[in-house]
Amino acid sequence: MIPRFIITAFLGGIVTFGLFFLMQQLVRFADARPDEAVKGKVIEFVRLKKEQQLQVKDREIPDKRPPEEPPPPPPLTTAKNNKPDANATGFADSFDLAADLGGPDIGSGVATVDTDTIPLVRVEPTYPIRAQERGIQGWVQVEFTISPRGTVVDPQVTAYEPSSIFNQSALRAIRRWKYNPKIVDGKPVSRPGVKVRLDFSLDQA
Repeated sequence: MIPRFIITAFLGGIVTFGLFFLMQQLVRFADARPDEAVKGKVIEFVRLKKEQQLQVKDREIPDKRPPEEPPPPPPLTTAKNNKPDANATGFADSFDLAADLGGPDIGSGVATVDTDTIPLVRVEPTYPIRAQERGIQGWVQVEFTISPRGTVVDPQVTAYEPSSIFNQSALRAIRRWKYNPKIVDGKPVSRPGVKVRLDFSLDQA
């Protein structure tokens, strides 16, 4: 056991001595070539000569001439004819012809045409949530008056089916309807007794 330890220590001493000797030789080799340093690339900066000063040329602004005035319009010449043509037809003849053909009286003013009420805006009623949840369907009949301004006045429920569950929804919708009023003799007049039936179906809801 002891001889093996001695041999191992001897070999370790030899290896250690060899490493120190190698390091000493490397240090001597580096000291022997101190002047041999790594030379980097040298970048030379060359100053460029300034360019010659730009020559500035003075430009003359051309004179602006005022626009020429347009020539005056030629004088209008109207031919005077104091003697009317005997074959010419006057406005009175045209009025007589219109009256003979049964047309509107142009000489008395604008012709007036009587018209009936025309619906403009129709708001659909809202399906009541309570009726929708219960699966209830039905209809409501409402009677009202169309004012000269085309609005709905005094709507009233005259009939309904199966109950009054749809009445308030129908009245709220009809109050928002708009019409072209009825025209009689050129003036808007009210039209009472208008009846409308609103149907409430689950398919529409």
